[in-house]
Amino acid sequence: MVSWQGLEVFLTVVEQGSFSKAADKLDVSASYISRQVQQLEQRLGTVLIQRTTRSQNLTDAGRQYATKLKVIQQELVDATNQVQGVQNTPKGPIRISGAGDFVANQVAPKIAEFLKLYPEVNVDIDFNNRNVDLVEEGFDLAIRFGLLQDSNLIARKLYTRPMTWVVSQNYQAQKGMIRHPYDLQNHNCLTGAHGRWRFMICEQLEEIKVSGNWRSNNSYALINACLAGLGVAHMAKDIVQPYVERGQLSYILEPFQVNDGATWLVYPRKDLMPYRVRLLIEFLLDSFA
Repeated sequence: MVSWQGLEVFLTVVEQGSFSKAADKLDVSASYISRQVQQLEQRLGTVLIQRTTRSQNLTDAGRQYATKLKVIQQELVDATNQVQGVQNTPKGPIRISGAGDFVANQVAPKIAEFLKLYPEVNVDIDFNNRNVDLVEEGFDLAIRFGLLQDSNLIARKLYTRPMTWVVSQNYQAQKGMIRHPYDLQNHNCLTGAHGRWRFMICEQLEEIKVSGNWRSNNSYALINACLAGLGVAHMAKDIVQPYVERGQLSYILEPFQVNDGATWLVYPRKDLMPYRVRLLIEFLLDSFA
């Protein structure tokens, strides 16, 4: 007969990365965690986790066993949800981290549509530009723009958003035309999160360090500075398009544009992700397809 004892403890150790963190997660002692894993290994007749004084690492057998258990675990959750009717009526909280006008003006209305379909779901959107730790701070999902750093998070592209450069006619009249990215070293550049802009030059991706006397993490603050003739702005094209169409701003350096800008849905690798969160992720991906 298969014994279920110790399986949850083992998977928690795998998820948390150490015995001590698993103990904190389950609100038990580290010695209890160690004992449960040891007893599981004795029943299986193989070592699942290689221990040292400083770390615990999965063996090949442990890695294979964990993979199989996670599949079974998810199937159990899905089966329970189905019996309880959760699949038809998702309910409960979803915490989202996001920032920027695209999230406020484009993504938030889609989430509102989602809540009309599933009114028993509660959404909390935290608009903050900092790169939050989703696991440590209890977020289910983040909406991020730009190039993503390598991490243990899952990232799925929500929407492609090419970047571009704009100036006002007044600025060009005073400072002259900008025909090449290298010309920016002699111009006032209005910067956002960082002062390095990416260009495609001679079919090669190149970063150029720029500087200026205006820095802001708010897109409309950058646009207003640009409209005032203060300098060159580097913005998502969908944001500045209305100003260009009205003749208030002009595109520059279009032949050097890099088209890999995107908005991403980012979330932890949770084997037991709540159904409501998975449902929202698929809803957003379908909405922006």
